Amino acid sequence: MNTHSQTPTNYTAEDRLNDFDRDQLLAEVDLKWLFAGQGHWIDAAQLHVDPLYASQILKTAMDSPVEPLHTCAMAVRGLRAEHYL
Repeated sequence: MNTHSQTPTNYTAEDRLNDFDRDQLLAEVDLKWLFAGQGHWIDAAQLHVDPLYASQILKTAMDSPVEPLHTCAMAVRGLRAEHYL
């Protein structure tokens, strides 16, 4: 049984996100995919509400020998450092 509304949404991502929010979202999505490529799963909801979890994720990524993962973590950290640290 589908409990979700079937009413289409009439807005675009550009209507809802400013440049900073869009950059942050893209960096977090990249981080999730790069971690997934290493066999690890990131809980996006917890990343936003648990500073300790976010710090551990970013530290693990920044300590990684995988350069794209390291670079992405630095971008996420730089975009919203006050939120994660």
